[in-house]
Amino acid sequence: MKSSKAGKHEYTEWFLFGYKLLVVFFSITIFLYGFFPLVQYENSVANMKDVPQFVEKIRVKTEELYQPIAKRIVIMVIDAFRWNFVADSTMKDSMPILQSLIENKLSCLLQGKVNPPTVTMPRIKAVTSGTVPSFIDVALNLGGNTVIGDSILKQAKNHGHKLIFYGDDTWLKLFPKTFSRHDGTTSFFVTDYTEVDNNVTRYLNKELHRNDWSVMILHYLGLDHIGHMAGPFSPLIKPKLKEMDEIIGRIQSRMTHWTKNNIPSLFIVCGDHGMKDSGGHGGATKEETLVPIVTIGTSCPEINGEPRQIAQIDLASTLSVLLGVPIPSSNLGTVSLDILNDLPVQKKLFILYYNSQQLLNNFKEIPNYKAQRAYKEHENAIKFHVAWLNANGQSNEMVDDIIKMYRSSLEGMREILVHSMIKYDVPIMTIALIFLFQILYIMVNAQSHGDSSLLKVMLTLTATVLLWLLLNYLFEEEGHSVLYSNGSNSAILTTSIVLILVCNSYLCTKFKFNIPNTSQIKKYNVMKVSLIIGGLLHTISLTSSSFVEEEHQTWYFFWSTCLLYGFYDIVFRCSSYRLSEYSRVDIGIKLILVLLSHRFLRNLNSTGNKYAHLPDISDWLLDQNHKIGLSLFLILGLALLIKIDYYYEEQKFKKPCLLINLSLASCIYLRHMVTGTVSGIQFYPDSKGIFEVQIFWFLILVYISHCSLRLIKTGQQMRENVLPQFLFFLVHVWVMISALLHRPHNVILLPIQLLCASVIQMITKSCKLEKLRIILYIWLGNVFYFYQGNSNSFATIDVAAGYVGLESYSISIATIFITINTFSAPLLAYLVLLYYETQEKPNISCQIVLGINKQFIIWRLLPITVYTVIVAIQRYHLFIWTVFSPKLIYEAIYTADLFIIVSLVQIIFIMYK
Repeated sequence: MKSSKAGKHEYTEWFLFGYKLLVVFFSITIFLYGFFPLVQYENSVANMKDVPQFVEKIRVKTEELYQPIAKRIVIMVIDAFRWNFVADSTMKDSMPILQSLIENKLSCLLQGKVNPPTVTMPRIKAVTSGTVPSFIDVALNLGGNTVIGDSILKQAKNHGHKLIFYGDDTWLKLFPKTFSRHDGTTSFFVTDYTEVDNNVTRYLNKELHRNDWSVMILHYLGLDHIGHMAGPFSPLIKPKLKEMDEIIGRIQSRMTHWTKNNIPSLFIVCGDHGMKDSGGHGGATKEETLVPIVTIGTSCPEINGEPRQIAQIDLASTLSVLLGVPIPSSNLGTVSLDILNDLPVQKKLFILYYNSQQLLNNFKEIPNYKAQRAYKEHENAIKFHVAWLNANGQSNEMVDDIIKMYRSSLEGMREILVHSMIKYDVPIMTIALIFLFQILYIMVNAQSHGDSSLLKVMLTLTATVLLWLLLNYLFEEEGHSVLYSNGSNSAILTTSIVLILVCNSYLCTKFKFNIPNTSQIKKYNVMKVSLIIGGLLHTISLTSSSFVEEEHQTWYFFWSTCLLYGFYDIVFRCSSYRLSEYSRVDIGIKLILVLLSHRFLRNLNSTGNKYAHLPDISDWLLDQNHKIGLSLFLILGLALLIKIDYYYEEQKFKKPCLLINLSLASCIYLRHMVTGTVSGIQFYPDSKGIFEVQIFWFLILVYISHCSLRLIKTGQQMRENVLPQFLFFLVHVWVMISALLHRPHNVILLPIQLLCASVIQMITKSCKLEKLRIILYIWLGNVFYFYQGNSNSFATIDVAAGYVGLESYSISIATIFITINTFSAPLLAYLVLLYYETQEKPNISCQIVLGINKQFIIWRLLPITVYTVIVAIQRYHLFIWTVFSPKLIYEAIYTADLFIIVSLVQIIFIMYK
């Protein structure tokens, strides 16, 4: 009877733990939904009637002032075309044709300013609609939704222009049925940087000799793909730039022919975003947000050495003027007079007047808009403009003042409009915060023996609702919440929130708030106190944008401090541990080796924001002159993995799978070799690396089948050893898949992390510090996460990992691969800890797993709960979209990944029991 009750109690604990995971996942999801503003694009489409007639007292014919300037426009977008590829003297020989056009004043070089997030899909929206896309578009970049609002493409098609497109198929997803002829290439298959551009260029000659189109858009992806694979300093960059330069020369040559035949044309070469020194993009550094915009067919006004700047969103309104079509109704950009430098003054002023009127239509939605300075400047600009017209355009000095007033008004209205478009769903955010704190309270505190009365539950529920109302009042926000809207989604969400609110209120009354007393605190050793304080300090540090950007420095400091104190405590204050002289020396040597490895690995990949540009070990290894060194480095990492696996398999299972491990390692080496990253083998047949990866996955399946048979046999002989063996096989598979996806110089991190984990296990066991293991393993995972070169910027995501061995683009597989590669280290730390703990106590492995899962979730829940409060409070901070928001998405994805792994392990252990 007792065992039945105990079993029932255990299953109740498992069920409650699962419920807590679901609530946390639900809370984070709705917080993200409420926090990330979805910019509402104007659904109305402008027409020629929206082009305003000037003030009635002045007789000006609008149709004469607003006419098409170019009959043919070519827009060539070079993905990840960063500013220094054109502006730096060291790169001038890469694009000689383009440089000649700039130096001979046959084109205008402008410095384009790009808004974060610097990924393709939101940047295309910015160029075509003139709006600032939502930050959440970075998450939607993998698959674009159709743009339903107004855009320059829609306006051009509605007014009789024929559009053609070749290149990144993101354009076709955003603007279906817009182009008369088109051919899209997959933008996410980053291992291909040759065919992806050849597929665009093959149409070029035919289209340049056709006369039935007005706008041709070409979007080349090869440069971006090289950046993701090898970075902006790769020897592959200059040949790719020369290839782009030759294409520019072909188009410019054809433009000369059009000009001779009285076909006014314009050719625009630009980047959608830049490229970080590490090769990625998505952040807000200068390398990512500054791009060249070259207009061939127009001249530039003189300037003293400094490049003229243009906002990327200004292109939509400028292109509208060039084509003589209405500016998109949702546009927030300013027409660039640098591109329109050759226009008469009267036309320039009218275009600015029209641009300001179009922006004013949106600005009038702002409460009390007439009191704003931007509106008053707009009125003054019109007043002086009228005065200038009445004077028959006699005063040139007056023109400069009018232009300045128009521009000041446009910039002021844009700034206010962008700010007003950000709508936070505060009720949803606050209820998510309450749920997270409730679950954190429940998980941290012990269950009380008293039963929950209805009165307690009602009081707790009432207090929670009052707290929610108070927070909504403190976070008072204009805008409509999804909770108060009509529809099935709102009803489902509201019902879910009410049910969770009641359940959480009940659970909160079952758990008593426990504060450790003095006697309990005295039992803590210095190491335990330091680890707990370190975890709390890290959480507090997230209030600072600088600490978020340089989070790796926090973990490096904590880790080295922890190792140094452990060395001092064990070697010099060993009496409390009752260790022999040999054990102290052994532990001391191992700690010194871990410290030395830390010194080496922290320089393997420079990361963060401040010092990411500094040369590191990976830069030296990835240099083509040091290919042999990189090859040996990769072989060393693979050899250590094989040795570690052989040691554990021989020790525990007597029959190590040496042949399979050697074969897996060979596939990993060959997949890097065929791409030219590491030294090759003579007479090896040409390959794209797909066959080698397919063999790898086949061997993994063979290994899993072999392990399954071994587990069945072990279960029949000694049932208690099944779970440790299962976890060992799981760790092995995870490590080998991570090694496949990692960059070659990062493979060494996997065996070193396993060795560090064994040192932690040995030290904590020898010194009877088992209770510290969980925190140490969490720290270990975080430190190795940053060793890999990760950061809180999207630019450090290794997108190339998502396409290892793929012949075609698959969003689900790519997402899984990128996630495994990015969060390999922290999840490996969790799995290794489970293996060691269940191996030590196989008879009670289910209880151990539940306890470890609880601790891991608590230490994951603490920072993300506090961080949601931080971003809610600082949602109007200057760096909210460049620093805090990317970190929030990283925290959410890591938490979701950990919850998925924890849940899978939990389910397997429940089924086994």
